[in-house]
Parts: sequence; structure tokens; C-alpha cells
Amino acid sequence: MRDIQALFTPAGEQLVPSEAACSPWGELVGGGPVAGLLARAVERTSNDPDLFIARLTVDLMRPVPANPLSLTAHPLRTGKRLQVSEAVLTVDGKPSARATAQLLRRSDVDGVVPEVPAPFPGPADLPDGHLLPPELGLRWGVHDVIQVRWVEDQRATSTSKAWMRMPVPLIPDEALSPLAQVAVLVDCISAASPVGPIFGPWINTDITLYLHRPFEGEWLGMEIDRDVQPTGIGVANARLYDERGLLGSAHEAVMVNQLG
Repeated sequence: MRDIQALFTPAGEQLVPSEAACSPWGELVGGGPVAGLLARAVERTSNDPDLFIARLTVDLMRPVPANPLSLTAHPLRTGKRLQVSEAVLTVDGKPSARATAQLLRRSDVDGVVPEVPAPFPGPADLPDGHLLPPELGLRWGVHDVIQVRWVEDQRATSTSKAWMRMPVPLIPDEALSPLAQVAVLVDCISAASPVGPIFGPWINTDITLYLHRPFEGEWLGMEIDRDVQPTGIGVANARLYDERGLLGSAHEAVMVNQLG
């Protein structure tokens, strides 16, 4: 068992990825850890507790090598009801990923909306599993760190269903925020979606989250499908739950991962 302290270690004004932040595709940082860092950065562009990040879009513009990286973030637009913020992750002097977020002001409205519980068993009733089958012999990384409890795995004929949890922080001695944990985990929806009749393997080039309330607890439930075409392009979708109920959705553009 590896001793994992965090996904990244501070080094001056930069962050150094650990092995636990890496993807199975080589010496690259996984999309989830990248999205988590960008979520953390855009959260820090506002100190107004009534502004809620209702949409987060992460563009994974190029592979992120496992080298020291830098982050910058700033508001693009501020207003009484809406703020738009941007964060950019840079490696070796090149912008490699970017996030934009819409922060909306909360308000009290009339009416009671019933909670929508997850339409599958909760994590306490399920055994531990793996995001990707160990027999594939892939490089160890963040996909091994994430804790997964399947309801229906990638062999599902319609939607796959799973609960996932990130057990380590982005930065040592700093708790993961609810948004950052969701951002890390939803990068998995393409890998966790049903294999389907057209085999990739598929990788995502972006992540978009829509949330109507904060994530609560530690386990994120996902009901996932993926629509792809013989063009090698598609989209992965997920309805997102915590143990209280529905909290939003996630979407990814996917393409065939042609290596070499």
C-alpha cells in the first residue's frame, strides 16, 4: 500500500504532482486532479458566501506533464447576481488547462421542492471495487487512488452506476472543498461509462458541471451513459447524487484515444 499524502506538493509558488495525481496513459497528470486544482482556484476569486458556483467548465487543452505547475485565477465579470471567473493552469510556460465558472447569487423563493434520492443503493451497502480493471496492467495513478463502489459497472447495457470518493487532499493538510472533490471525481465518467458497441478507448477533452446545491458528505453517486459515433467523437453524461439526493449533472466531450 502506497503512502499517499496528497495529489500535489507546494514548491514555492508552484505545485508538484505526486504519482497519485497521474493518469494511466504515461507521465501525465490526470484530468481529475487538474480539474480539482482549477475548481480550487476559481473558488478563491470570491469571498461572498452567497455566490454559488453553479457551472464549472474545464477545457483540457493539452496533455499536462507531471512537472511543476502554476495557477492563476481572476474574475472576468462581477455583478450583484452573477460573477464569471477564470483560472488557467500552466506547465513549462504553456497554458495547458483552463476553467471558467459562473457564480450565481442564492436567494429565497417560495415553494418546496422534494429531494430526489439516488435511484440505486447507497455506498454503505456496496463492496469496494476498481475504476479500471487491474488486469489491464495500466500505470498506477489517480484511477487507483479513487475509491469506487459499483452498483453496475462498465458492462451495463444502459447506464452504469457507482459511488466514488477521493480519500486524499489536493494539497497536504488542506481539506478538499465539496466543489473540488466533485471536480476530481467527475473526470471519471467517461472511463466509468458502459463500454457499448463501439470500443474506444475513449478519453475526455473537457468537463462541465452543473450544480444546484453544494455536495454533501464524502461519496459522490453517478448514473452514467455515453453516446458515441463511428466518427470517434461522442459525449458522456452523468446525473450526480450525494447521500441526500440529486445535486446536478456532468458532461464531457469524448474522442477515441489513438496512441502512437
